[in-house]
Amino acid sequence: MMKELITTLERLSDLENLLRTETDTIMVSVDGLSSTVAEKLSREELPQIVDRIRTAGKKIAVRANMTLHEGMLEKADALMAHLGTLDIHAIFFADPALLSMARKHQLVGRMIYDPETLMTSINDANWWLDRGIEGVSVSPLLTLQETDEISSAVHKAIVTVHGRTLMSRSYRQLLSAYQEANQLTETLRGSRHLYLIESKRGEGRMPVYEDETGTLIYSDNVLDSFDFIRDVLQSDPMGLLIEGSYITLEEQMDAIHAYRRILDGEDPSVIGKEYRAKFSNEPLDSGYYEQKTVR
Repeated sequence: MMKELITTLERLSDLENLLRTETDTIMVSVDGLSSTVAEKLSREELPQIVDRIRTAGKKIAVRANMTLHEGMLEKADALMAHLGTLDIHAIFFADPALLSMARKHQLVGRMIYDPETLMTSINDANWWLDRGIEGVSVSPLLTLQETDEISSAVHKAIVTVHGRTLMSRSYRQLLSAYQEANQLTETLRGSRHLYLIESKRGEGRMPVYEDETGTLIYSDNVLDSFDFIRDVLQSDPMGLLIEGSYITLEEQMDAIHAYRRILDGEDPSVIGKEYRAKFSNEPLDSGYYEQKTVR
């Protein structure tokens, strides 16, 4: 079975470069549906981007991972209706309300359940697949054994293999509250240059970002799967995700090329050694493959 290689569009200015890579699908963020540090496309921008990606022979996915509150439903439903008119390959969603909207707009077959850190069991995955959706995204905070068990059982899993992972997402405006409590003149909301250091986790810096959707905290490490990719592929996932959040475009493009070479049969250990040597200043490691989430 052909494994789909998926990556995220972090900045609109990156699009032409990503279109030249060997990725199969580019995942975009959309204002009103996405909670991420990535630049969000407006409803008006989306059709043009869809056409550009499709013209380049790629597929387009939408990250629709917001937790919806009562006042957000009307806008979200209108956006889902709009997506139904476009040539969208997949919609990665977290809030169950979006599945109800997907039924209304004949989008169920394009939906991929992606609750970020919460997809942690075979039963949960199968329950969602029984609803008629296209696939599920396995939590990137699981061990390799747990990831392989889910992917092997469902055969419709997306596995995150590279990049920083989202550790926490809150609807609260935590950075704005910190700014107000400490009477800071600098505006923290919207800054992509802020980090948290947790004493129990050593010197690792966890990127933190706040926008209108809340506060996001990303991992202090950049996951790479080169030492484990053979096991991941043996579990037969339908897709591999390379996250672009808080890594450079060069790192992202080189990661796409590296995993494509692996999918084409080249030696992962050799490719991994090359990648780590080139980006030796980055905090590359195996994430939670070899350990439980609690450290």
